[in-house]
Amino acid sequence: MITIGSFAQQPTKEHKIDIALSNCIKKDGSTIGMIGCLITADTEWDKELNKSFKLLSSKLDTSGQRKLRESQRQWIIYRDKEIAFFMQLYDRDGTMWNVIKNETGMKLTRQRALELIDYYETITQQ
Repeated sequence: MITIGSFAQQPTKEHKIDIALSNCIKKDGSTIGMIGCLITADTEWDKELNKSFKLLSSKLDTSGQRKLRESQRQWIIYRDKEIAFFMQLYDRDGTMWNVIKNETGMKLTRQRALELIDYYETITQQ
């Protein structure tokens, strides 16, 4: 979390989805197992993103809600283009590339969910 004004990176505790992902991969570290774990984590991060979006939107006025929706639409475009670029850049053989491709999408969703959580926490602490 960034502290407004200081831009100092604050330590963040590990999220329950990250812990579940880590435990899942420890349980089944095969390529197919890791892909399954990443797909599950991505699904959970997407749920967290949607929940945080709704919470944040509920705290904003009409203008803020409109800007948040537009921001989210632009983020979805960015995410899709970033994944397409990544897939083209790393279009390689080998099963581990499938793990890396799934991880890339999950990380993008995770980052956006954490941003929305941070925005919500920032405005509700004021």
